[in-house]
Amino acid sequence: MMARSPIVAVIMGIIPIVDLYLIYKWWGELKAITKADYSPIVRLILCLIPIVDIYFFWKLMSDVETAAKKKKPTEGYPMGATVCYILCILFSWVLGLPFLYLIYKTQDLLNKAE
Repeated sequence: MMARSPIVAVIMGIIPIVDLYLIYKWWGELKAITKADYSPIVRLILCLIPIVDIYFFWKLMSDVETAAKKKKPTEGYPMGATVCYILCILFSWVLGLPFLYLIYKTQDLLNKAE
């Protein structure tokens, strides 16, 4: 696995088709880190289904945070994955900036969990 810069991840997250590739890669990287038994492509498809996507994006963030904390206990999202995700949803109307932060922080935690 090659760690990508969080800034590159933010740029990838802004581009409509490339963001799907980024999410797919995140699920693949998380699977490799945690040695979990799921298909990244199935998880990506589930992230595209309205309402279901809320759970699977939260699951991604939660699992990334857990993996990063196993390497370094002080790592994680501010206020935890759940609170951070809820706040990002509530404040997404602010030019989508909370989600850009979420992309940045998720990539940063994945890099630290490797």
